[in-house]
Amino acid sequence: MLVDGTQWASWHGYHLPVSDEYFAVWTPIGTEMRWRPGTWLSTRHQMSFFWPDAWFTIHIGYDAETGRFHNGYCDVVLPNSGYTNAAEEMIYTDLYIDVVVREDGSVYTKDHEVFDRAAMRFPIVAQSRKRSFEVLDWLEEQARTWTGPFNYIPRLLPRTDFEKLGPGEASASMRSALNGQGDNDTRRTS
Repeated sequence: MLVDGTQWASWHGYHLPVSDEYFAVWTPIGTEMRWRPGTWLSTRHQMSFFWPDAWFTIHIGYDAETGRFHNGYCDVVLPNSGYTNAAEEMIYTDLYIDVVVREDGSVYTKDHEVFDRAAMRFPIVAQSRKRSFEVLDWLEEQARTWTGPFNYIPRLLPRTDFEKLGPGEASASMRSALNGQGDNDTRRTS
């Protein structure tokens, strides 16, 4: 959602019940991605991560063939306390500024001018300026070192067919990938 209450994008995914602390949604290749500017089919596997009351969401794209990390996109958002393992929808209100993680591990932020324009029109954006940019800076650092919330995100998917698994199987597979992440560390420095 945008701060004016309109829907910017929507897509369907599969909830992977990995933890009660955060919520992971699997979106396989070929998923219809409906965005206001247009609709297309996703060309990468994606995992989206949501934390209750957090000022961010994280979306990670994975290579179609290998399941390896391809890119990351972190939205700074208004906190939402409604994320639960029973939620049928994960809705977030985008505050426009983002952290992007490239395949080579380099990180950059973007859309500062979009935030500034929105702050002139919407009081909630102007009121959230200080916290939004603190979160942006924090996320950028966490992405560079793959720490903080990135500790919960595998750099290599254990499989690319979660949509075929039951919740228990999918959860066990993801937990295994996270537990073994140190053994197959592909951490990049920038």
